[in-house]
Amino acid sequence: MPVTAAAAVLAAAQAVTFATKDGWTIAAAYRPASRGAATIILAHGVGSAGGEWARFAERLAASGVGTLALDLRGHAGSRRGPPGATDFTGFDANGGWPAAAEDLRAAAAWLKSKGVRDSRIAFGGASIGANLASIVAAERKSAPFLLLLSPAENYRGVALKTHRGLKTFAAASPADGYSFIRVKGLEAEKAAAVLYAPGGHGVQMFEDPATFERIVAETGQAAR
Repeated sequence: MPVTAAAAVLAAAQAVTFATKDGWTIAAAYRPASRGAATIILAHGVGSAGGEWARFAERLAASGVGTLALDLRGHAGSRRGPPGATDFTGFDANGGWPAAAEDLRAAAAWLKSKGVRDSRIAFGGASIGANLASIVAAERKSAPFLLLLSPAENYRGVALKTHRGLKTFAAASPADGYSFIRVKGLEAEKAAAVLYAPGGHGVQMFEDPATFERIVAETGQAAR
């Protein structure tokens, strides 16, 4: 299906930064939504960066759905924090991972400052980013949608949160045992619509074309 000129403009990411309440500067790639569509804040896994979402974000932009893909604190362009320039490698020792939820809260505040309504701010994540997204989405009762790629009960002290009133889509692969068990639990609890990919963890599941297309479709439908 051809991409319209307007969608092609939307597909160009803007490099933006914003500050968290606890003193980190967060870098992100922003693709604004078209009128009426949601913008999804996307959080990556440990040791990765917001760029892992680029192909997914471009596809959503083509249908008018906005994205704000973060470099979480200590990663890629987000290494300026209260101690100065640093990275994520000390977070396990100092229990720093749960505080990364502040990055998503700051992202939502930044979107709101740009005129995006609370009811149009959705959340998504991969691996530990899925758990972080679940925490912030559960706090914000107006969030329209939550995307969870390879969530788990607990990643490095970041516990998964569920909210029955929130439309949620979760995916995992059977070989990814820890995540697979939790997604099976979400399905049994009727807390999420689920997809079982043939392989991969987090955005690695996008390597299967059918999985990628299904997640794009589910996300795009929920965001419009």
